[in-house]
Amino acid sequence: MSIEQMQATSAFLREFIEAVPGAVYAKDRAGRILFGNAGFGEAVGWSSGGFLGKDDLELLADKDLARAVMENDQRIMARRARCQVEEKLRAADGTPSYWLSTKAPWIDEDGNVVGLVGVSVDITERKRLEEQEKLLAREIEHRNKNLLCVVQSVVRLTRAPTVEAFRQTVTGRLEALGRVESVLMRERLKPANLRCLLLEELAAYDIDTSDRVRLAGPPVYVRAEAGQPLALAFHELATNAAKYGAFARPSGTLDVSWGLERSGTRLEIEWREIGRPTVESPIRQGFGTNLIRSVVERQLRGTVSFMWEASGLRCVISIPVENAAPN
Repeated sequence: MSIEQMQATSAFLREFIEAVPGAVYAKDRAGRILFGNAGFGEAVGWSSGGFLGKDDLELLADKDLARAVMENDQRIMARRARCQVEEKLRAADGTPSYWLSTKAPWIDEDGNVVGLVGVSVDITERKRLEEQEKLLAREIEHRNKNLLCVVQSVVRLTRAPTVEAFRQTVTGRLEALGRVESVLMRERLKPANLRCLLLEELAAYDIDTSDRVRLAGPPVYVRAEAGQPLALAFHELATNAAKYGAFARPSGTLDVSWGLERSGTRLEIEWREIGRPTVESPIRQGFGTNLIRSVVERQLRGTVSFMWEASGLRCVISIPVENAAPN
């Protein structure tokens, strides 16, 4: 091969290595950088050429991580075998990055290990998605356990004169849980909008919310584990309103308002019905007050009060603000 051909081949290889995505590098036996492409310079935060002759302790801000990389490189050279490993780096500002590195000992013509060559690909985004999936799996497991507890409470606290009435009541309550699950899944298990939870439940009763329902309050998002018991409470209140309260007559209306109390430590939700069928008609005490008290007090560590006024039912639910989440 002529000198011109060797120069052309060398130039081609350099262009090829520069075009390879990720970091390509070579180190001597002591771990000093002999060669690195632009991707390597970006990975270690050094400009092109500035990293030559330096080892990882000199290049990387996190010295513990640098020592771990160098120790692993020495093991690879000692074993004289190619190895693939995930490595963590940390920028000067503390931002972590993750790399999938394939490394092999550099062996000369005499069979001596004179260094190491490697290719590292940035897998930071992949690691982030993997952690997100793990977090999601843990959240689903946690919420499924909570949901089972709620379902057990629903069955235990349901009373009905007949089997069919029992079935209908339990079915309605489980459907309410299904609706809140739909809201949470649409939000990918993120905190759910309180207004959306209310509208989702009221929509099940085919009520014209534009004319008969007024919702007022600041944007509030409730944590997933609080959404289930709140949805059940709203379901019981709406069921009572449809059977015995404001929605049992065409002119009945509902006002729901919410906000933080003065101390800022509790979220208060007020459900006020206006226009029950007759002032004299008794409000049904067994419509689900026990269930509402159970889910609010036991699962949300809150309080609930019922006031049967001349205009209709007024219910105030007060829960610790920890059940809410920032938008």
